[in-house]
Amino acid sequence: MAASAQAQTSFMPALAATRLEVIDVQDHRHLFLNGHLVARYACDEKGTERVLATQLAGVLSLADREIASAFGMHPVSLSRFRSQARDGGPAALMPRKTGPKGPSKMTAELEGRCRALRGQGLSTRAIAERVSQGKVRISHVTVAALFKEVRNEPRQQPLPLGQAMLEPMATPVATAPEPLPTSEPTMPTTPSSSARSMPRLGARGRATRYAGAFLLYAALARLDIWGVFRQLGAETGPARRFGWEQTLATVIFCFALRFRSIEDFKNVRREDLGIVLGEAEAPTVLTLRGKIKALAESVDPLSISRELFRRYLSLEPVWEGLYYLDGHFCPYYGQHPTPRGWDAKRRLAVKGHTDVYVHDARGRALFFFSQPLNDSLARAIPGAVEEIRRAHGPGPFTLVFDRGGYSGDAFRFLQEQCIGFITYLKGRQARRRYPRKQFRSGWFRFEGRRHVYRLFEKKTRISRAGSIRTVIFLGDDDHQIPVLTNLSTSSNAAKIVHCLRLRWRQENDFKYLRDNYAIDQIIQYGADQETLDRCMANPRRKAVKEQVHLLSQQLQALEAQLGRAFDGNDEKRRPTARGIKIAHGRLRSEIAHKRQALTRLENRLKRTPGQISAKAADKTRSLLREDRRLVVNALKIAALNAEKLLVRRFDETYNQPKDAFSVFRSLLHLPGHIRALGMDCLEVRLDRPDSEKVAQALENLLADINQDPPRMLGDGPTLRFIVQR
Repeated sequence: MAASAQAQTSFMPALAATRLEVIDVQDHRHLFLNGHLVARYACDEKGTERVLATQLAGVLSLADREIASAFGMHPVSLSRFRSQARDGGPAALMPRKTGPKGPSKMTAELEGRCRALRGQGLSTRAIAERVSQGKVRISHVTVAALFKEVRNEPRQQPLPLGQAMLEPMATPVATAPEPLPTSEPTMPTTPSSSARSMPRLGARGRATRYAGAFLLYAALARLDIWGVFRQLGAETGPARRFGWEQTLATVIFCFALRFRSIEDFKNVRREDLGIVLGEAEAPTVLTLRGKIKALAESVDPLSISRELFRRYLSLEPVWEGLYYLDGHFCPYYGQHPTPRGWDAKRRLAVKGHTDVYVHDARGRALFFFSQPLNDSLARAIPGAVEEIRRAHGPGPFTLVFDRGGYSGDAFRFLQEQCIGFITYLKGRQARRRYPRKQFRSGWFRFEGRRHVYRLFEKKTRISRAGSIRTVIFLGDDDHQIPVLTNLSTSSNAAKIVHCLRLRWRQENDFKYLRDNYAIDQIIQYGADQETLDRCMANPRRKAVKEQVHLLSQQLQALEAQLGRAFDGNDEKRRPTARGIKIAHGRLRSEIAHKRQALTRLENRLKRTPGQISAKAADKTRSLLREDRRLVVNALKIAALNAEKLLVRRFDETYNQPKDAFSVFRSLLHLPGHIRALGMDCLEVRLDRPDSEKVAQALENLLADINQDPPRMLGDGPTLRFIVQR
């Protein structure tokens, strides 16, 4: 690559270039000299960029700081690169591999001693102490790496299925399911998909730290994740391993096992997680990023969310047709000039993007779409209604949202579409209260519990929407909270109030997704210039308003000063008003100038439009690229919904709703042993939890799963679970 870059810049002195531009297009950078394209390279090819920058600094008349600024590097860095190139040529500019550079401390002689001591039954720590001499210190981690079972097995060719995977374990357990017949099968010419996803387990199977993660396959099979992506034509390009099926599973298990980000995935035990993926080892972070990029380019993120929305509704219908709508703001701390939005946590307007989510009454995330321009929730309601119609069908449903969706136009739109809504009344003064004696008790039974409220009903006239039913209920400290709804008077008022209060389940789900699945994170970098033409508030009008307000305050202060002068006038010295005016002539002149300036500003304010075109106002604004983030977030939501399915069944026996999620998260990290029961079946033996109550609930959950065994990666081998005694 360095040689090609050198060849491309060999003719540059003849151009006598005076204008250098480096422009990012997709994931590549384009180098222009006087408008002519002279080089193109990937954004992550740092070595090529350094070679180009140093060669341009040697042949162009531009200053180093201008060249460094075009490439987005510091001038000191460019000076250092030029020094390295003079000493070692272009090869010295290539990024070097991180980690230890010297020879390994583990020589052949030390390795032989370690194996001999291991044969005597010593632990890895004891062996490390024995072989460490003088300055040569051997870590117990280095010793343990010598005895990993996977290193003694071939990695490139899998063991014959007829010999290795059909051999039963040496110590069978009485409660294990009956193994399949162990007769020698006839090997097919082309291996099936289940055989391709069969992990290389060896004759006795293999232990893995993430055996509990196999539980997620049961819920993912019910959600039909792999069927959705197969229907949409997902692919990750030609590869010997890690196809799109393994890519989906890797992303899901990455966040289900509580790795905080794609970069944090480097801390995974790759060989242990590889068993869960049906491979020798899990992909590296670099490989996973490339796979996610190819996956996002092959499918439409919005189509993924739509298909998963239909799967969620077919699996469990929405209670009472109640859909909860709210926006979740994700801040952005990069350098791109992206639109600003309101960050509720920091209570500031910061750069970022907003996602609009649709939940049900259980707090289950059903659908989401991006709103990069951070418009109000009221403007997102028509788009949300269209998406809900696609999955819900022509039947009636009700939208529940907070004050962010309060809008007369939105209310009129929902009424014209015959869609119910429940929201809070906005702008009501706190001192406006009704007598307590006018409130009547009402109740509603939900999830086996009776909820009682003190209620008062009236009508409220909303601009552009007409009179709307208003239910006022007494909250904490007798605070009167008004609720707007267009539902008929036959609908129970207590039910309306309680359905609106269930919106906190959506907020709790946002918190859980943010804390455990990191939905706020930026998955990819780069941005494109905004091309959407829309109306926005005129910043010039805002500036003129501020000037009018400031000048009005100054004028009031001067008039007050003149009034005090008249009131405190000594009539013996100035008995007439004319004398007072003459004495304060400078103050009166200043007031007259201020009034003239205020009149000019008020006339300018009348001629300044309140809304202007956003494209004309800010030509430098850019929007973040979101295709990969939307795909990954859809998988995060699918992983959470799969986790909720398993937790709900687990809690039927555990019967501790407040602790069920935290306990089940620990079960996903249960170690265990995996072995093959046949060409199309794997047995997952999970270590028994220490708590007898947790172990009993886990056994009941596994009994339900084994009644309809799930398949690994959609069409791989079936999975049967058992808890080791």
